[in-house]
Parts: sequence; C-alpha cells; structure tokens
Amino acid sequence: MSDIADKIYAATGLTLGAEAADAIGRMIQQARRDALKEAAQAMQPMLRSMISRDEAVRIIRALGEKE
Repeated sequence: MSDIADKIYAATGLTLGAEAADAIGRMIQQARRDALKEAAQAMQPMLRSMISRDEAVRIIRALGEKE
C-alpha cells in the first residue's frame, strides 16, 4: 500500500507508516464496494426491464474489477 502512502504524502505532506496506509487502503476498497452496491440497488428497477439479473451482476462485477 505504499502507493496510497505516496499519494497521501503528495496531497497533504503527511507521512504514513505501512499499517496506516494498509488501513486506509482497506477503507478505500470498502467505500468503493459500498458505492457499487448502492449504485446496483438504485439501478435495479431499471435493469430488470432491460437486462437479465445475471447480466446485471456480470456488469457490476466487471465495474468493480476495473477499480
């Protein structure tokens, strides 16, 4: 997670240890998963009328993998 530590340092000048960078990385990943889940739930009614559930799940998983 040194990439996260590097980005935080570049943005704020704060130096993080490996454990703190790891914790922040996990929080960022969880926030992304939560956002994808929320978006999927919001789109569910529209998706039901347009595509199958399996196809919707495949699309949402693919979006998550690109993050």
